Amino acid sequence: MSFGSNVRFYRINQRLTLQELSEKLNVSANYLSKLEQNKAKMKPEFLPDLCSALNVSMTDLYKEIKDNVFER
Repeated sequence: MSFGSNVRFYRINQRLTLQELSEKLNVSANYLSKLEQNKAKMKPEFLPDLCSALNVSMTDLYKEIKDNVFER
């Protein structure tokens, strides 16, 4: 899985919409959508705030998520 896919997975896991997360981070929902699609690059200084908002460690955000995690 890609970084953007992980961001999306953890955002959904926290039951946050793009709009809600964008408000927490003071960025546009459009930017977050592009980040999740790997069409935008993230500035390194943004990572701690993103991890905090998603309630996830940097290690977890970068680890590979297995496909079966999405199955319920």
